Amino acid sequence: MRANYVQYNSPQFRLLSDKQIEELHFATLQILERTGVAFECQEAIEILGDAGADVSNPDRVKIPSNLVEQALRTTPKTITLYTREGELAMVLNGQTGCHFGAQPDGYEYLDPYLRKPRQCYVRDVADAVRVVDALPNVEWVMMSGAHTTVPPSIADLVSTLQAILNTSKPVCVPSFNDVQNTKEMFRLCSIVAGGEEQLRRKPFLVSSAEPVSPLVHGKGPSELSLFCAEKGIPNIVYGMPMAGTTAPATWAGCLAIANAEVLSQWVVLQLRHPGAPLIFGSLPGIMDMKTTIFADGAPEVSLLVAALTELGHYYKVPVFGTGGMTDAYIIGAQAAAEVTYSILVSKLSGADFVHDIGITYHDTCVSPELMVLANEIIDMVDILMGGIEINNETLPLDLIERLGPRSNYLTEAHTRKHFRRFWAPALFDRSFARKEGVKDCEDLVNERTIEIIETHQPKSLPEDVVKELRKAEKTWFEREGLKCEYPKRAQGKQ
Repeated sequence: MRANYVQYNSPQFRLLSDKQIEELHFATLQILERTGVAFECQEAIEILGDAGADVSNPDRVKIPSNLVEQALRTTPKTITLYTREGELAMVLNGQTGCHFGAQPDGYEYLDPYLRKPRQCYVRDVADAVRVVDALPNVEWVMMSGAHTTVPPSIADLVSTLQAILNTSKPVCVPSFNDVQNTKEMFRLCSIVAGGEEQLRRKPFLVSSAEPVSPLVHGKGPSELSLFCAEKGIPNIVYGMPMAGTTAPATWAGCLAIANAEVLSQWVVLQLRHPGAPLIFGSLPGIMDMKTTIFADGAPEVSLLVAALTELGHYYKVPVFGTGGMTDAYIIGAQAAAEVTYSILVSKLSGADFVHDIGITYHDTCVSPELMVLANEIIDMVDILMGGIEINNETLPLDLIERLGPRSNYLTEAHTRKHFRRFWAPALFDRSFARKEGVKDCEDLVNERTIEIIETHQPKSLPEDVVKELRKAEKTWFEREGLKCEYPKRAQGKQ
């Protein structure tokens, strides 16, 4: 037994000192108390006013620091998510590492058959969800409802249904329509779970609501969050402040805006429903001053999210992160670099619930191939996260002494015992000699993606459950005056 011996089980990574985190926290309290936040939801304003906030000006609602501290005390420190079958999927508590999720729907779809982007169809959404279902390192899906082959008023509902039908993994379903669609999503998931109470006890549904930066809580997102808090649905409140445009151009200023947006909504939710499950997070970034885009793949995004992860874990709450996306239009060198960087930083910072795997081209396109590649990159980064164990078995001085110089360890029992821990890539080229017909990484990724699309089958739902879901689906189309059918994709695999 060695005295005062410390052994690290993973890499050590910190961006902010404890004092810097406290400084950001106190700056956030000052913003909330003195600057104020705009609320457009009358119910939220009344909740805050009854609790002692200054609501005389709805565009500058000022929240005392004691209400913020109270909200942080009543927010659960652990959130447990389940599969749609009610089996344990993941625990979010700052101690279990990153749980990566992918977005299977978007405005465009990078077709693995054509190997170029095109319009995203509902069949593509289903295919991409099944790809996620097959990938062990991608543990949940986040649906956007951004596809355009059905009316936008029901696109998020259609995405939710495709997720439920095509994967057992937890589903995050932000609604960009109104709270009525969120209620319908909750009803769908309750049908699958066997009732509202069963879904509350073993949630596989997560929702999210976005403030408008800087410092505005819209009526719709606030109503959505209040409904989720009432029903016990884990909810993410996250904004997207852009340094230099909707937030100060300095990292600390941008972080303070992001934190104020989250905590101001948390106060409302914890006042109305103490103990409501919430996930802390924001997606702060930069506007590219040449193109005016929100640069998803910018290194600054990972930097700022990593800092917020440390702030969230200072509050001892689960944290929403981002990783695995690119600004590139196709899967190539830029995509690989941006995806690897963001996954690595996410892993090192320890964000709990990490979204955006598979997103390309400024969040307008999704790529199942990128999901497959990211799954491999996560596997690779996990080798770094495993650290280096040092003990008598892993540091075999007796073996080294016995073999001495000019020796060979290949036939040793020690080698046979330990070499299987070496990482063996499934998609990267390690061919010994370059021969005709040897496939490169891009071809292997493409082949694996198509193989999953054509062969992988998720667990089936009971027939009576599917029948109920289809009945609900039909009512959405009837509401729009449409026949319940989806446009067929004109190109690629039907």
